[in-house]
Amino acid sequence: MSNGRNQERLIVLFLLGVLVLNYPLLHLFGTGSLWLGIPVLYLYLFICWLLIIVFLALLMEARRSGERDSLRRDRRGG
Repeated sequence: MSNGRNQERLIVLFLLGVLVLNYPLLHLFGTGSLWLGIPVLYLYLFICWLLIIVFLALLMEARRSGERDSLRRDRRGG
């Protein structure tokens, strides 16, 4: 994966995080209702937070493996 493509994906992930953790969506889930005894807003926040971290980890791991592959190719001379 190229460095520019990786930066674009990081920017999209950031913007998606801003969107899902901003007022209009938070207001939708802040109704005070419970799901399995847990406020829905808390579930929404923690699930969004978890998904952002997972996607960031996957993106950075793919970047690291791509860098390792390019280093191996450079060492082999091709």
